[in-house]
Amino acid sequence: MSDNKQPSHILFVCDANTCRSPMAEAMLREMLADFAGKAGEIKVSSAGVAPRARDGSDITLDVKWLLQEEGISVENFRSRDLKRHEELLAEADLVLTMSQEQKQRVRLLPQADGKGIYTLKEYIGENGDIADPWGDEAYAICRDEIKRCLQKLVPKLISGTSS
Repeated sequence: MSDNKQPSHILFVCDANTCRSPMAEAMLREMLADFAGKAGEIKVSSAGVAPRARDGSDITLDVKWLLQEEGISVENFRSRDLKRHEELLAEADLVLTMSQEQKQRVRLLPQADGKGIYTLKEYIGENGDIADPWGDEAYAICRDEIKRCLQKLVPKLISGTSS
């Protein structure tokens, strides 16, 4: 976002929209709910961009449990395939992916022209991807990494600055 304007709609993107991007969506919503005024009015959504992304899937049980530990309920969440829901991309003014590969896939979509598209880590001034978790302990590590990144993201959103 080169105009230093606070985004009105943030879209998180991962592969299938069943783990990383729903965690980021739910946690950022919770963090922004604590702010009065414009910051609390930022729309947050998520979608999957990989060929295996599909609509209507539930998030993984590990993610549900980990978010419940944070006091966040996601019982009614259903995955969205960004290729079938390009309106999410059209409405978003900031797109944050979990990996460079996902960033490149999003950029290939017709609605991506002129969008601010970054990896989450890139946007907060860090390098690397947030890896898809495999194995029981990996889910908590992934959640904690996303949460740490979001804690750095929120002040940027509130102040309206970008990387």
